[in-house]
Amino acid sequence: MEGSKMDKVQVRTISPSERRILHRMKRQRSNAVNSNHARVILMCSGGISNREIAQRVAYTPQWVRRIIHRFNRDGVGAIQWCPYWQTRDTPRKYFADIVEQIAEVALSSPKALIGMNCWSLTKLRSYLVSQKIISHISLDWLRTLLRRCGIRWRHTKTWKESHDPEFGRKYRRLRHLYASRPRGGRRICVDEFGPLNLQPRKGKCAAKKGRKPVERHRATYNRKLGVRHFLAAYDMETGQLFGQFTKQKKWPQWLEFLKWLRSRYPGNETLHIVLDNYGTHIKEEVLRWAEDHNIKFYFTPTNASWLNRIECQFTAMKNFALENSDFRTHEEQQEAINSYLAWRNNRRQIAIESWRTYKEKNTGSMHDSQAISP
Repeated sequence: MEGSKMDKVQVRTISPSERRILHRMKRQRSNAVNSNHARVILMCSGGISNREIAQRVAYTPQWVRRIIHRFNRDGVGAIQWCPYWQTRDTPRKYFADIVEQIAEVALSSPKALIGMNCWSLTKLRSYLVSQKIISHISLDWLRTLLRRCGIRWRHTKTWKESHDPEFGRKYRRLRHLYASRPRGGRRICVDEFGPLNLQPRKGKCAAKKGRKPVERHRATYNRKLGVRHFLAAYDMETGQLFGQFTKQKKWPQWLEFLKWLRSRYPGNETLHIVLDNYGTHIKEEVLRWAEDHNIKFYFTPTNASWLNRIECQFTAMKNFALENSDFRTHEEQQEAINSYLAWRNNRRQIAIESWRTYKEKNTGSMHDSQAISP
């Protein structure tokens, strides 16, 4: 009678995630307690009687019942045993279930857990210790465990949702244009890049480990030399990126840019131009001139400039022509942009000076400075 009562204790339904954890626990050769507890639950879910389970794992039937009751009440965490929590002087091992909890905490909302907007390694470690998920872990080992789980720090970005009532129509029109080149036409994406101020811009440079970058930029407060705008065009057929610099970007300057763009191509070739809904683009004089000169406009939806393929071209131009710079005149800044565009459009080689010449010039200046110094 007593044996039949013991065999009536059954495990509840095991979720797929719990079953994966139990199988990992069963394979823990260095933690026999976790391995046997997982075997008890898995065998019970397979229909094996409690008395037979007790014989296979060398437990008493009463202890088998207690393990099943713990799992049914509190889940996998109730049947786990982590010896490193009690022994601080022995080598610590972080088993798969503990690493999974660490990764789960790192991917959870820090605002909900610690009342801050982002994690740091020290704050993540403090939270894990306070919740008794681990007893102690070094920052380097915590970073290693996170990398093994494929967790990296990522930058968040802003995103503006488009509420244009004609979003669907404009989107389909642009997708159809990007999918195939119209017969007798040319696809061109245009946009304004700027305003371009004369200001120091931070960036990246190579330096040896433990050394600070040699380059330093001044700090500016007053910028009295005005701004420039770069009216750019990206030819989807040739992959060329080009444009004009202007002091303003009102509709007369935009119309002059359109005339210059039109003059670059044969008059019988239709220009299919992708652009945004900026006020100067939809000026009546501009629309009338475009219609008379074989130009068709494709407007992106409001707050959906990502549909204009010239946007991704500006990122590289900004990185290689403007970042880590301190231009003192607009002509110097425009020259740097034109130099990058010349390389990008395959109009020049990557090198503008040979390494031997550069090394000789810098070696000579270094010797001169050493001779002058006391």
